[in-house]
Amino acid sequence: MRLPLIACLLALAPPAVAAESSLRLSGGPKSENALRKFVSSDKTLRTKIVAAAKREDLLRAENQDPNLRDALTDDGGRKLRVEQLPGMNPVPGAGCAALRDCAIPQLAVDVAGSEQIPEALRQLVRPWMLLQQARRSDVKLTPLESPGDAVLRLELRKLAASPVLVNVTARPFGGFTVWVDRPFVLADLYGRERDALLRR
Repeated sequence: MRLPLIACLLALAPPAVAAESSLRLSGGPKSENALRKFVSSDKTLRTKIVAAAKREDLLRAENQDPNLRDALTDDGGRKLRVEQLPGMNPVPGAGCAALRDCAIPQLAVDVAGSEQIPEALRQLVRPWMLLQQARRSDVKLTPLESPGDAVLRLELRKLAASPVLVNVTARPFGGFTVWVDRPFVLADLYGRERDALLRR
């Protein structure tokens, strides 16, 4: 009698959910290396970046005029003109190396190609990693499998703040914007916490 009851309960139980892959970082060279490896090789994150690249291809095809012919025949000249468009320059370097250097966190980065998205993600995460290191805490990064632009959840441990969603949005005429939600709230939070730490 007990065995059929257990079998029935197991059949009605919700399916098990796969454990999320996540990473905790507290700043410093080891954390920077771990962040670099994570954004480049995490399978869920790579899948989301590939999906964003497919969306970019679709948007570019939808917005391309089939009657428009490129008058430029020189590939070098075409590349130079594309790089001069707003937001199409290569992703800037590492930027913030210390909390004192990061008065304002980056909240959005424009990139020309999907291969630059991992570096853009690092640029958005790095200021929060430095802030949490100074607070003797850490950040927790979790790639998101849900559909849509959100690719990463950033949790600021021991800080009264909702998790931050990092998004990758394909732009209509090519390229991507990598951005965080609630930018004004986050900029204000970052500024207050950073100023309090630097006054100590």
